[in-house]
Amino acid sequence: MPAPTAPRRYADPSRHAEEAPHAASIIVPNLHSPHLGVVLDALRSQSVRPLEVIVVGQDRYRLAHEDSMVRIVATPEPVSPALARNTGIAYARGDICVFLDSDCVPGHDWLERVLERHWNGDTVVGGSIALQQQRYWERCDNIACLGAFLETAPPGERPYLLSGNMSIRTELIRRIGGFDPRLRTGEDVDLTFRLRAMGIRLYFEPGAAACHYTTRHDARSVWAHMYAWGYDWPAVADRYRRLIGLSAWDRLVRAVPPLAAATIPALAVRDAFGYYARQPELLRRHWPTIPGVIWARTGWYAGVMRGQR
Repeated sequence: MPAPTAPRRYADPSRHAEEAPHAASIIVPNLHSPHLGVVLDALRSQSVRPLEVIVVGQDRYRLAHEDSMVRIVATPEPVSPALARNTGIAYARGDICVFLDSDCVPGHDWLERVLERHWNGDTVVGGSIALQQQRYWERCDNIACLGAFLETAPPGERPYLLSGNMSIRTELIRRIGGFDPRLRTGEDVDLTFRLRAMGIRLYFEPGAAACHYTTRHDARSVWAHMYAWGYDWPAVADRYRRLIGLSAWDRLVRAVPPLAAATIPALAVRDAFGYYARQPELLRRHWPTIPGVIWARTGWYAGVMRGQR
């Protein structure tokens, strides 16, 4: 087996500017993901071959090897997912930037399903999350975080999309400045809210599925994960109140915090049952996760309350 090609360190992306554009540049932000090798194997076996796969970040396990399809942009220090994606956008030669997280393993026809939506006229497309071969709390984590974006969810327009499995026209994302690197989390929601404010439709395609291998394996880590997401939510939401408004619960948090805290269990139950009611297949396959999802959603609301103070 030939030795791995040494990673490039921020080589000048302009040297590719004269090459002809192609369909898809897949951008994978990576920070030592143990799943990266499996992700790249899945990308190499897609039913539609991408122009390129750009892996940006750090790879202590040396799972990424450059070849005719995979390009490595190694960063000298850890960078945020937003900055890693923006770096990939700068290198991209394709007409479409397709973002895939380094712990999301796509199905064989994932890219084909993504590109079908673009060929049919959509500018921004979000794929789905598949629940496969996962332990109980891993499934709860995915459902609580990504319930509206599971492969069992109906297709159609969404108020926002998630960058772990999302694609957008390269010209457009460069024009709007990419992701906001100042945000710790929620940079994808921020980006898609900006697009929505421009009148651009955000389309969800459940057939473009990838299995997300979360690292949250117990009740405590799942709750902490959701708490962190909730804590960061007000920083994004407050930018777009004209677009999304202010819910009755948000007003209650600001006016009477103890009363708002008392309503959290009921809100978590509402959220969880909303996911399962709208997705009968999710209920049929994964009904035992309902208590865990309710528990996780209480973490999100607790984080939102803390983040608004």
